[in-house]
Amino acid sequence: MSIFSGCPGAVSIREAQPEDIQCTKCGAEVEIWSDELSASCGRCGTRVSRDQGPTCIDWCSFAEECVGTEKFQRLKGEEPAQENE
Repeated sequence: MSIFSGCPGAVSIREAQPEDIQCTKCGAEVEIWSDELSASCGRCGTRVSRDQGPTCIDWCSFAEECVGTEKFQRLKGEEPAQENE
């Protein structure tokens, strides 16, 4: 068992929760999860982003280990590394 189980600040990333954001084009409710930066509107297809202030992934040296590489890269806007087959 690992001593490091993550910080409380990363809970919203590790244990994602949905948030409804209003589409800026058509006004429909768009569900965006707390570990996502944006989502497409189901009604009109517009890409909708949620406000996200600074999070621990911006400054913590353990962030990638804490939230996982895939989520870390996605939230930093990086392309996931491709494994060689």
